[in-house]
Amino acid sequence: MTLEQVVAHIFRKKGKVTSISEFVFALSLDLKWFSPDQAESVLANAEKRELVRITGEVVEPLFDIHSVEIPIDFRPDQSVIDRQEGSIDVITKDEVLLEEIEEASDERTIIDQVVEQLAGMKSKQEVIRLINDTQERLGIVETDVVALLVARTCGIDVSGMIDEVYDRLVRSKT
Repeated sequence: MTLEQVVAHIFRKKGKVTSISEFVFALSLDLKWFSPDQAESVLANAEKRELVRITGEVVEPLFDIHSVEIPIDFRPDQSVIDRQEGSIDVITKDEVLLEEIEEASDERTIIDQVVEQLAGMKSKQEVIRLINDTQERLGIVETDVVALLVARTCGIDVSGMIDEVYDRLVRSKT
């Protein structure tokens, strides 16, 4: 049940669909539950257990995420990583997932762009911490939206990024 809770939690936070990199980012940097490598394994295990479907860069749940009860103090244990299974199938999926994440990292995300533009003022860790704090304070689910708000409050012109975030939000709601 724990893996199902992890997946449900991410999709409740991110919306009906999310990108592979955002899923991994949420588990590792947003929630600080796992390292990026462990988060990739969690996603691979979720796909193997048919909790999610990965199509290209898009991850979507294959179950009703609102039917899963998640305690307020929920924190997953290491069993959702399941690295000991050692089957060739899992290794192959991990390798494919790693390649997809590397391809996704070639495309600059909104967060990457915000971090880059704020690099002269703040370190990457400070920007991410500011985004996380703002996200929690405002209760806004979408990390890209919060990144734009943070950039704007720091005096960065975000007008060139708004349409991209809006389009992705609209796509994820359909």
